[in-house]
Amino acid sequence: MFSFADAIIEEQVDAVKAMLQSGVDVNQIDEYGFTPLIEAAIADNITIAKLLLHHGAAVNQQDMLGSTALHWAAENNNLRLCELLLQNSADPNAYNLAGQPILVMPLLRQQDKLKKILLQQGADLNFSQDYINTKLLGHMFELVGVANIVDPKNQFVEVDFEGFFLETSLAIIGESLAQFKNHFAGRQLRRYVNLTQVIIDVIARAAQLMQYQQYRVNIAKHQTNIQSLIRQEPLIIPMGYEGHAITFIKMGDMLVKCDRREDSRLYDNIVIYQLGHPLALNDRFIQQLLYEKHSDDFVNHDIPDVLKLQPITELKIAAQISGNCSWANVEACIPALFFLLFWQDENFHENIPRYKSLALNFYHQWREFHRDRSLQFCVQSFLDADQIRKACKAEILAAILFQSCGGNSPADHDRAELILSVLMSSHYAFILQNYVQTYCYEDYSEEGKNFLKLLQHHGYKL
Repeated sequence: MFSFADAIIEEQVDAVKAMLQSGVDVNQIDEYGFTPLIEAAIADNITIAKLLLHHGAAVNQQDMLGSTALHWAAENNNLRLCELLLQNSADPNAYNLAGQPILVMPLLRQQDKLKKILLQQGADLNFSQDYINTKLLGHMFELVGVANIVDPKNQFVEVDFEGFFLETSLAIIGESLAQFKNHFAGRQLRRYVNLTQVIIDVIARAAQLMQYQQYRVNIAKHQTNIQSLIRQEPLIIPMGYEGHAITFIKMGDMLVKCDRREDSRLYDNIVIYQLGHPLALNDRFIQQLLYEKHSDDFVNHDIPDVLKLQPITELKIAAQISGNCSWANVEACIPALFFLLFWQDENFHENIPRYKSLALNFYHQWREFHRDRSLQFCVQSFLDADQIRKACKAEILAAILFQSCGGNSPADHDRAELILSVLMSSHYAFILQNYVQTYCYEDYSEEGKNFLKLLQHHGYKL
């Protein structure tokens, strides 16, 4: 049966008008889990959106994942539709069930016009930045659990440390790498500035490709741009399957597979292959990888068979610790691309171990820079925040200290000292006391024992 949702999805304006005149419910969740207004936003159809609003569509009603029509209009970077929804009292600070505010993706995508519209209509910059930085810290320090951020109404919003989408990971890692490049320009890694810019550009193109991965987007409408992007190499091919996310990198007749899942401790997690059948990895097959659903069997058996993959060498970095496969496997693209871009050097094949070492050293320097920068930003935002945001920041700092600063490296020592100097001189030392009480006395654990030793090592007694 042809439903109201089908009429909107297929953008049949006359059918939509007829159903509205017959009294169809403009706020009913449809068979796909969306409201009619959200369907119009997904379809990018401002004419239908106006009709629905005129007939009483609830502008802030949420879909099954907590997103509003404004979320979807912003997702599609549809400025006119965003303005229409805001004129009809759409909440610019709405957030979905994952706690993600509307402004987050425009910030990450650097969509300045959309960002300006949302900010002018009352979107709270701190709210979105707190979301981004909480997720960023969770991934950089491989944290598990949840944290709280504060919305503009001073209500706590729960955010899971784990679980970035692929596009989000690409956007944040690309931006961080750009800041790393600016940081080391003129210093010991200056000779890699141009190479780093190439990697940044490759990541940015992959992020653009991911914008078309929504299952409701009509890929045929965007073929010109998609084909332009996938024909530029090196090419990152991000893909998800069965709750897992990995990345491939194509350059010439080589294909790299980055898969740092936890059981990758049993095998190499960045493998570089020769394409035995390079013509099979054509535009159509790449789009299939990007935009269709896949099984584990397809990824790990059919792809190697179809492309006749022949392993050449590998890079070894640590497997992911927590459930952050999207982040872990976008991160892995940095050393992989660095290594690949040296492939044409005259002496490359005689010095492969050296180039591997350079690639991994570059990756680790970026990662430590990113960790320190993220932590320093969190500390500064703690110092500048009001009391309710301070409490949230203190919880995050304590989580980093407990879960990620127990190593013996100088960097771990310095980070622990920074966090302790901030928390122990504030009203939030009780958070650390709660950790000790919980993990050393109420439910004794090795982690609690190590945490107590850490505090004592830095001269603090709780």
